[in-house]
Amino acid sequence: MVRIVLLRFMESYFRHRWLYLLPLVLALGTGAAFISSEPVSYSATGRLYVEKDSLLAALTSSNSGGSLWVTAAQATTNEIDELIGSRAFTRSVIQKTDLEQNMADSPEVVDRTFTYLRNALSVQPRGDKLIEINVTSEDPKLAQQMVLAVMEAYVRWKLNNDFQESTAAQNFFQAQIQPYKDAVDAARSELIYYLNANQQPIRGDRPPEELMEIARLQTTVKNAEDRLTAAQANEESARLAQVKSESVIRQTYLVIDQPQMPTQTATSMKKVMQNLAIFLAVGLFLVFAGIAAGALLDRSLRFTVDVRYGLSLPVLAMVPTGIATVQPVSVTQTTPGEAVTSDESASPTDPTTLQPQI
Repeated sequence: MVRIVLLRFMESYFRHRWLYLLPLVLALGTGAAFISSEPVSYSATGRLYVEKDSLLAALTSSNSGGSLWVTAAQATTNEIDELIGSRAFTRSVIQKTDLEQNMADSPEVVDRTFTYLRNALSVQPRGDKLIEINVTSEDPKLAQQMVLAVMEAYVRWKLNNDFQESTAAQNFFQAQIQPYKDAVDAARSELIYYLNANQQPIRGDRPPEELMEIARLQTTVKNAEDRLTAAQANEESARLAQVKSESVIRQTYLVIDQPQMPTQTATSMKKVMQNLAIFLAVGLFLVFAGIAAGALLDRSLRFTVDVRYGLSLPVLAMVPTGIATVQPVSVTQTTPGEAVTSDESASPTDPTTLQPQI
């Protein structure tokens, strides 16, 4: 059975071999045209170093992220990927590039600009503490601008995030300090008023009910003072956090490699060969599909095995596929009365001398 299949495939190919090679030629031609029509692109790359265990962060009990399961670089990469999906962060990146001029255009152009930036950007971790930010664009200057803008926007976002948290905490405790001061003043006034109204007796001790009331008022004053002290300490901590946040962020996220303006195209020979290999594979698939279709649709009997396996009949003879040729006859010129041999005595038009050779 395998022999029949192989014979059928070979016969189907050699019967129309030039026709079957046409899809392969067309696929290669299409691949070459596709590769040559691709726009020239440039790639700019910047690298950001993430150090979560800096000295200032350790002294101030700050942590930049990361865990036992996720490295600092992976956590930062995930955070940038999430931020680039937001319009606010992407807008802050576009603001620092030449794409800003598109923001004054129609809403469709604005949406295309957002999509263009997101598709051109690629963020990948390179180890535990290093991330690589890559942008591919047709404009080398724009590619450099976008990489630099992403790094600056992310660091600025971290600074603003910590600054806003510190400011919110500071404002909250500042709002609590004055009511706590008023509560302390009220508790002290009440205690002083009670002591003035109930003087210490000249002889003997105070009555038990006065002692209990004085103890209660003193406890109220102490609790109010403790609340005030805690609020003032928290407000001071928030103020210090506001001051140290920028230093911690600057030490945590360091720009190792500034993006340089690319001078060479990002199209590599490897990518060209990969694209060409894809079109070659498609062409070969079409060739094999055509050969298989030709072999399956051809129901004619072309080999003896077709008769044996297809019709279950014995093969008695085969018609030769060669072309019959006429054997030339040599004629010897003789003089009258001279005898000729049996081969020479045959007439040129004698049918017995015209034997076909198969």
